[in-house]
Amino acid sequence: MSTTNEELPEDLVIQILQWLPVMSLLRLKCVCRSWCDLISGQNFITKHLLHNQTTSNKNMHVGFLLLRREKTSHNYVFSKLPYETLEISSTQAVPSSYFGTNKTDKFDIVGSSNGLVCLRVHGSLDIILWNPATKETKVVPESQISYPEGKAFPQDLGFGFDIKSNDYKVVMILENYDYPELPFHKRKRFSVAEVYCLSTNSWRKVHACVPGDILRFNISHRTYTKGMLSWWAHHSGGKCNQCIISFDMSNELFLTTTLPDNRAIGYGHYSLRRFFVLNELVSLVIFIGDIELSGSFFHIWSLLEFGVRESWTKLFTIGPLMGIEKPLGFFKNDSMFLENNEGQLLLYNLSTQEMTNLQIGGVRKSLEIITYMESLIFVKGENDLEDQNST
Repeated sequence: MSTTNEELPEDLVIQILQWLPVMSLLRLKCVCRSWCDLISGQNFITKHLLHNQTTSNKNMHVGFLLLRREKTSHNYVFSKLPYETLEISSTQAVPSSYFGTNKTDKFDIVGSSNGLVCLRVHGSLDIILWNPATKETKVVPESQISYPEGKAFPQDLGFGFDIKSNDYKVVMILENYDYPELPFHKRKRFSVAEVYCLSTNSWRKVHACVPGDILRFNISHRTYTKGMLSWWAHHSGGKCNQCIISFDMSNELFLTTTLPDNRAIGYGHYSLRRFFVLNELVSLVIFIGDIELSGSFFHIWSLLEFGVRESWTKLFTIGPLMGIEKPLGFFKNDSMFLENNEGQLLLYNLSTQEMTNLQIGGVRKSLEIITYMESLIFVKGENDLEDQNST
């Protein structure tokens, strides 16, 4: 950007603009060509993201995305909840038209990272990358990888950021069987992995073996933190030894961490497990449902070190709580989002045991919430941008 005596230096302009929210920056792109080029440039996009991620600015820019099904229209929508108020600031429809689906079709949240959200049409392998702030959307192409053993069956997906290659990746775990000439019940089952890279807009095989059986498509059984994707799984060779399988997004290697003993974590016949992130750690919530109207209980554990079973640490036991449908995730380090049996979003303070109804709701069992930070990150990879420029 050239400067005159009346113009500010570019470095100073960048310092000023990086304080602005995405919506304001999108408007400023219309001021002049030089500002449009500056705000659209990768250098500014990266600086804006890093500025928003600093500890002092984080609470101003981090919030939550709530997926819910509206009670009146039965449409699925995303609502933004700012960190400071936890009140709906905006609501927009799920970008379903790209798949020929309608607003009432269910979507699953695969994950979110640096302002990009990965979604999947429920019951299919239609995957979309979406930036809610810029409203840019990209349909992920289907994998064309074949297997000599025959058809591989997808088990689950994950989404995250590879800090080493500065790339966003979708990871797909598939179930495969050897010896296709044998009857199906005699074949040996094993899992394989594929990775989609946004920069190349293509899928490839992961060389590392998947050391277990991933539970199928369920947002509550996967999580992402510190460059590691983790799934609830069973060790290869049996269902008795349950674990989490973690995938290093940069090195593309798998690591297994056995869960604590069922008796220690309070897991029983009427309970379910959900995985979230608490204080940047993989955290396990054991939810013991309301039995004979006696209330629900929660046992909360955090994993301090991947691969070390002994590093599981119990943090809280909560309950009894009445009328709770399911846990949804954590707010700060001392509160938890819950859904009650009327489809209302609640906030429960783990320290004071105070329950707050946030007066936001939807169809029962439809609520899911993720941490979200607005950004200018493109959902188009390098290949897409080259194709776009060439046309």
